[in-house]
Amino acid sequence: MKALTRIPIFSYNTIATTLVTDSKSLEIKFRSKYVTLESLFEFESVLAWTAAHPEVQSLYITVYGDYFIQGIDPEELKIMPEEKLKKILNKLSTISQSMFCLPQSIVMDLKLGCKGMGIELALAADIRMCKPEAKFSFDHLANGLTPTCGLFSFLRPYINENCMRSLLLSGREFDVVTMNTLGGYCDTDFHATTLLRQIFAQAPVARTQAKRGILGDNFTEAVNAKIEIEKAIFNAAVSTSDYTQENPFMTHSAFKEKVQEAHESNGF
Repeated sequence: MKALTRIPIFSYNTIATTLVTDSKSLEIKFRSKYVTLESLFEFESVLAWTAAHPEVQSLYITVYGDYFIQGIDPEELKIMPEEKLKKILNKLSTISQSMFCLPQSIVMDLKLGCKGMGIELALAADIRMCKPEAKFSFDHLANGLTPTCGLFSFLRPYINENCMRSLLLSGREFDVVTMNTLGGYCDTDFHATTLLRQIFAQAPVARTQAKRGILGDNFTEAVNAKIEIEKAIFNAAVSTSDYTQENPFMTHSAFKEKVQEAHESNGF
């Protein structure tokens, strides 16, 4: 009788998880390209499990369908309470930070591309792969939001800031070549199975220590302070409620008046 090489593990509503025994990898597959609080809580619980199981050599993270994470469903975003939106983005930021510290090598298959917070999540992976024709965009600003999952803080040492500035402030769609220039290098000529088996062939202790060496002193007090600034910038953008509408967005003068009113109501 042939031994099983793919064993389903856990039972979640928003993600499917499968242990692949011949490469000692865990496949994590989102059922939707849009994130929700439920999907992030389930994802976080899987990552917590992997942190305690270093015998798992790699994580292969992808989605059902053709596109990787595209952010929050646009229709849900328009009616989402401010506090829930903050919870989703704070949770995703925490998850992205945790992936740097996991003992496993993290592989993300971006397929035909991702947007906004999906790119921020992808940049936290150790290895990225995608289709040669994949497309990406930082669509935060068009949605009345700002990055809050590391682009202004813990991801900065790994990205080309001039490239990021151009892509974020223009909001334009870009290809794999530009993604590589940004610092989110993507393999386009590797099959996931081959890649995961190559990782399995590595010495586990050496691989884990190498990842620790790459991390270096990334999460210092200075970086933690930048994370707090990133949150403050995001909270200011969210307070306008621009994310609930397409146009017209709040003007600078209206925002200034709103801030002044908030200060006066709080006795400042």
